[in-house]
Amino acid sequence: MNKIKLLLLATAASALLAGCINTDNKGETHSTPITYKTDTPQPSDPFGIDEEIRQVILKKARSYSPADSTLIKTFDDNETIALFNQVLQSAVPMPGILDPVQPDYQFELTSENSRHSFFLWLDESTEQAMLMDTEESHTGYTISKKATAELKKLLLEELVHEISIKPLSFQAVRQDDGSLAAKPADFEEGGYYMSDGPALELDGTIYHTVHLFYGDHKAINALVAHKRGTDEVQVKWSNRLNNSQNRWNNAFMSSYNLLLPLEDNRLLFLESELTEDAGAYHLSAYNPATGAVERLRENFWPISGDYDHIYQYKWNAEKQTLLMQSFLGNVWIFDLKTGQDIAHLNKFPVIPHSTSGLPSLFISPTLERFVFDDESGELTFYNYDGNALGKIKLTEGLQVPSDKIKWNPAGTAAWLEQAPQNGDRILGIDIDYLRIAPTQVQFFNPDGKPIGSLTSGDESNASLEVSGWINADVAVIKVYTAAPALEEGIEAGIKDASYFLYDVWKKNKGPILASMPPETIPVMDSRGTYDANKESLVKVTSDEVFYMK
Repeated sequence: MNKIKLLLLATAASALLAGCINTDNKGETHSTPITYKTDTPQPSDPFGIDEEIRQVILKKARSYSPADSTLIKTFDDNETIALFNQVLQSAVPMPGILDPVQPDYQFELTSENSRHSFFLWLDESTEQAMLMDTEESHTGYTISKKATAELKKLLLEELVHEISIKPLSFQAVRQDDGSLAAKPADFEEGGYYMSDGPALELDGTIYHTVHLFYGDHKAINALVAHKRGTDEVQVKWSNRLNNSQNRWNNAFMSSYNLLLPLEDNRLLFLESELTEDAGAYHLSAYNPATGAVERLRENFWPISGDYDHIYQYKWNAEKQTLLMQSFLGNVWIFDLKTGQDIAHLNKFPVIPHSTSGLPSLFISPTLERFVFDDESGELTFYNYDGNALGKIKLTEGLQVPSDKIKWNPAGTAAWLEQAPQNGDRILGIDIDYLRIAPTQVQFFNPDGKPIGSLTSGDESNASLEVSGWINADVAVIKVYTAAPALEEGIEAGIKDASYFLYDVWKKNKGPILASMPPETIPVMDSRGTYDANKESLVKVTSDEVFYMK
């Protein structure tokens, strides 16, 4: 193995070399390779390196194989080269045979003709980092506390800050199957996690939102675009959260989930404008033709609690109207056609439970009515202006699904499903969301007045539910047997399913059908459902975005 020796940068030489560094008005440092020489004898490092070092190549280690490491950054400035010189100089061999966990970093010291590689173990809790020559895997070295502190400052503070001030961008590569794969630039692999928001296509360009989480609870929300036929991915808007103590933290973590097309081909989204510990939220529109972002409702959300966030929204495209409910109970209705908005003075909070809370507000598709569960045992119908209408009293001893009230697509009828409190009636439970096998369905008009009901047969575990609608009057009723769970912790199932049509106003019941009519508009739960159109446009994994060909 060729060995090269790093000569120490003496204190006197440091002052001289500082004058050789050119710093522009952006604070960037540029330097040419310099051989450090001094007449004073220098102590040698334990690795016997004796050539001029031109670069330090820093990588994220993935295993004990250097080939698996991924590049973080290359340094050629005097200060960083001197720091890694200090690291090697302070290295002290550890007794015994080395058998450590996977390293955190790999760094390479390069000269004109040679390269020397080391693994480094260093995290936020490290007092003295550990070092290992990649070609001498049985010997480990500890480095001084001073050198460790300087490394932590560089790797865990300055590099993370450097990323936090760079605008988000993506590097894209065309795949063999014709899709385009894009990764965030300037982020090390494994150092971030992405979540996907809504996606749509407009005039040959795919638009979607992403949430990127990285570092010590830092995050970016972004509106991203890819024009078909190109290999470019562009960030049209982004905003960062750099402090987990910011009172908008919870709001920021979910606000990327809104992206809607307006009639004038602009895109409606929630625009955050964060400072270090505060900020504001705007309902804004991105204009693809000009690239401009217009704030339609500026600073609409005077936050009243640190944990508030948008819990749900309902969009009526025909009316160009948006209703949003926050976790702490703010309800806004934004009419983007007429400008006649409503910010309800009464609060309609989400029911606290586990992680995300239980649904409390059940909104008509027309946005003209909503039903609120205040946990009193009664559900109250409200009109658009927030005036209370009828009430429904829940029956003691019966359980209801998380989506207590559902609406037909026309918003002219609502219904409530109930069942005995029996574990065999639970079809699905997911922390804050419960599905049941009902035994009765009650129908109501938009003001909460009863208009009829259906009950299941007398057979054991007989069940029925509303599966969809043919039109505003006719519901598709699914009848089935709830199959009891075979063992504890396993959800009940469904067997012997069939269907019939039911006119909720005339109370006419049609013949039994083997399957749902093809023209049925299916009932969707409040959590949404699989979006086949989105999957045909873009797929976001934890570390990569794929644009379909």
